[in-house]
Amino acid sequence: MLVYLCASAAVLLTLLAALEDVRRFTISNWIPGALIALWLVYAPLSGLGWQATGLSLLTGLGVLALMMALWMPGWLGGGDAKLIAALALWFGWPSVLTFLLLAMICGGALAAVLLAARRFAPALPVPPERLAASPLAHGAPVPYGVAIAGGMLWALPHSPLMAALGG
Repeated sequence: MLVYLCASAAVLLTLLAALEDVRRFTISNWIPGALIALWLVYAPLSGLGWQATGLSLLTGLGVLALMMALWMPGWLGGGDAKLIAALALWFGWPSVLTFLLLAMICGGALAAVLLAARRFAPALPVPPERLAASPLAHGAPVPYGVAIAGGMLWALPHSPLMAALGG
């Protein structure tokens, strides 16, 4: 039961991160922190052996290093990098590769949709100040937390998490 609750909370936290990213263009540090803390409870209760736990930790650290390398030149937000690395713990090796690929695909689709929507945004019956503070504003950052959540949901059926959720 606790394994199911941890896995469900991980999914909900990821969706919360996406919502926060859309609303504020930022992902609070407590969300990846909570995902990591939940994983520390989930891992031993789910029957993950020492080898799988170590491999998941190495996967998370490796993904964090890669994401920080993308953050340093400004190609990715810091919250996005931390969220991806925290989720890498949950997916483990090699499922993390599917998650990363699907999150990138979702990111490309999100960017394309936002580019198209931004063309038509000025015609929407929305006050200009509200539009300026939204992802539809010209030059606004892409809330990549949405793509990360999309990639997580898309990769979920092919992941160890699905077993914890009863699938």
